[in-house]
Amino acid sequence: MDANYHDQYDKNYLHLNDMMGELALKNYQKKTGAKLHKIYAEWLGAYYSAVAADYSHQEKNDESLRYHNLAIETLRAVKSYDDMYAANLNKAQLYTLIKEEDKAIPLIFASLKYYEKNPQRNLQQLSFALSMMSHVYREQKKWETSIQYCAQAVKYYDLSYAQNPNNRTLSLKATCYSNMANAYSKLQRYDETLRYCDKALEIARKIKSNGQIAQILSRIADTKMKLSKFEEAEQTYQQVLDMKNLQPNSIPVALCNFGMGILNFKKGNPDKAQPFAEKAMEISKTTANVTLQKDIATLLYDIYVAKKEHEKALAIYRFHEKISDSSQIQSSRNELAQQILKYDFEKKELQQKIVQDKKVSDLKLEAQRKSALQNSKNKLARQQLVYDFEKKQLNEKLIQGKKLTTLRLEAEKKTAEKNNLLLGLSALLVLFASGGYFYYRHNRQKQAITVLEKNQIKQKLLITQMNPHFIFNSVQNITSLINNKQNNEAVDYLGKFSKLTRQILENSNENYISLEEEVEMIENYLSIQQLLYEDKFTYTVIVEENIDVESMFLPPMLAQPFIENAIKHGLSNTLENGKIAVHFYLDDNKLFFEVTDNGKGFDTEKKVSNHKSLAMTITKERLVNYTKNKNFVVQTDNLLNPEGTIRGAKVVFEVPYIYEN
Repeated sequence: MDANYHDQYDKNYLHLNDMMGELALKNYQKKTGAKLHKIYAEWLGAYYSAVAADYSHQEKNDESLRYHNLAIETLRAVKSYDDMYAANLNKAQLYTLIKEEDKAIPLIFASLKYYEKNPQRNLQQLSFALSMMSHVYREQKKWETSIQYCAQAVKYYDLSYAQNPNNRTLSLKATCYSNMANAYSKLQRYDETLRYCDKALEIARKIKSNGQIAQILSRIADTKMKLSKFEEAEQTYQQVLDMKNLQPNSIPVALCNFGMGILNFKKGNPDKAQPFAEKAMEISKTTANVTLQKDIATLLYDIYVAKKEHEKALAIYRFHEKISDSSQIQSSRNELAQQILKYDFEKKELQQKIVQDKKVSDLKLEAQRKSALQNSKNKLARQQLVYDFEKKQLNEKLIQGKKLTTLRLEAEKKTAEKNNLLLGLSALLVLFASGGYFYYRHNRQKQAITVLEKNQIKQKLLITQMNPHFIFNSVQNITSLINNKQNNEAVDYLGKFSKLTRQILENSNENYISLEEEVEMIENYLSIQQLLYEDKFTYTVIVEENIDVESMFLPPMLAQPFIENAIKHGLSNTLENGKIAVHFYLDDNKLFFEVTDNGKGFDTEKKVSNHKSLAMTITKERLVNYTKNKNFVVQTDNLLNPEGTIRGAKVVFEVPYIYEN
């Protein structure tokens, strides 16, 4: 999948996901075998996860959480643990988005412990879990630890890419580098910030991920600005804003406008900074990025205060106060009420009240933030201790196991020295017995191969008998056209006949050919016969959609003699508007061939002993050999009108086949 696929909100993907969910739910509720039931459950789990992501995008987090739980329970019920723990991580990601890291932490650790049991098989999932851990530590402002987890994730992304190269893995690796750059920026190690930005940018440009390119360039510009390189920062921001094929309401565009606002405000130009900051806020409100909204609100507050636009400053301050409350961030999506009482800022008493309210709110906000942060840190620390303790226990068990193994080996060595003679005699006896068994088995296999080779030679001889018969009939047809001076028809017929002859000769050496090749040969044969009979009949060749014509293999030229019989004898009294219909279908996993015509039908009295060409006799013998059934039956029936009169004939028989996946 191209890395740009997720750069925008694709409704086509949601439509396809709905179709998959409907199909999965319908079959999941049916009584099917255990294997199929598990497959449908995994499809249903994937559908629930996609719906949860859609609701998260719409900021309907209660609905998103409900569908995440449905996905986890569905996958747990069929013991599909790989997919279940992946759904666990998706749920944890939602919690991190709504700033409830204390609920995300146990989910991440549970998934991390599961995937670490078999890291080689779960490289992609393990990388994602480590990235989530990095995010949690980043929210705790533990930048060094966050960088360490990102570095581990990059290592596993490299291993995953070596196994299965794809743009998705490269995109996730670029995101890790970008997050490391962000952490280094918080540590004010700007050289490292730019170094990891360059690594991320190189990957993003390689996979042509416009969204990531824009976001990384925004981080580079922000770093340049912190280094007081304002001109370079402005040029980089403008480079992003000038990018084509970039969604106008995406986070990178919001970041660039936010950066341009900060840049102009620092340069002492709040008038020029204001439209950039307001545009950034407008875009950020369409996303679920609360942190970005808070930062933009702070910038707008400073701009409005600098411009003495006190009413706007009050409104944006109230907005910042609301989204800063972690228990209310995602509970409401309505905009801050626009009917805030209009205060008279010129009155000194109101100004003092606003300043006093701000101080009180700041104190409450800081207390709440510290309390929430401390709770989250304590839970993270407890989980880290449990994780480290379990890992230590596992290592101790491994060491103890090695010691026990060493003692056991020493004891076995002493015992072995006492019993060498007995073991030698036993080994000699086993060697003689094994030699006798393998000699017997070799003879049996040799006999089986001989029988198989005889059957294959017999099949090729039968096909070889059919080929002269068909070639003789075709040459007679061409001679007849030339004698009748139908030169153009003869040339056309000869061209198609040569193609068909080549197909027959090539397939004569094959025991099995694909159904696709058999159908192509039938269509070529029918077109030749249609030309010969001067278009007195039309034909159709239908293979049902549930049949994989490339993977199903059958003996060559089983159908042709019966089609020839339908044309030659079934339509013998038909001068025009004849119809030949060939149909391949599956019934109870058995492949059937059916040919019908609208001719005179079978003579009831002679139905048992009706005309059988040499080719049909040979084909019947081939079918008996392939099926090992001497009582193999080719069903022949007349087709009747509602009045009971004959309107044609039908021939049906089961076709032996093998299936290659």
